[in-house]
Amino acid sequence: MILEAETPDGKSFISEKLNFGPEDAEEINRTTNSESKIKSTIENLNISADAKSALYSIINATVRAGRFIVKIGRKILDVVIETLKNFPNASFGLVLGGMMGILVASIPFIGAIMAPFLAPLAMIYGFVVGIKQDLNDKNLANAIAEASARFDNLRA
Repeated sequence: MILEAETPDGKSFISEKLNFGPEDAEEINRTTNSESKIKSTIENLNISADAKSALYSIINATVRAGRFIVKIGRKILDVVIETLKNFPNASFGLVLGGMMGILVASIPFIGAIMAPFLAPLAMIYGFVVGIKQDLNDKNLANAIAEASARFDNLRA
């Protein structure tokens, strides 16, 4: 089956996947959250309008697989929302690390030098500390593996 995708700037990508069928398209299009629920979640985020606009454009990302339209962007955001809901410690640690990075960046002179290195490290550290708590029962690792497996048939 021929898979066609187009980037937001208009570039086209075409690939041939012999083992991609209607059931694969149906599985990817099946989501836990409806499109309106995903849009509502984005609308309720405390982020800039530009960031919200970028997330809305992800919802509209599709891949044409033969005569099927695969709503890949909606599926990706659905997986992210479910992961954040199911694993709050890792999510909280990541946000806390990001906030620390922003605070360091706001320090005059020193912040501009340290922030590019410290912010990502603080986010990684916060994520790792949170993930350790979530991984005690291996649920996060299983959820990540399941989410990744959902997209196996699209891999080249």
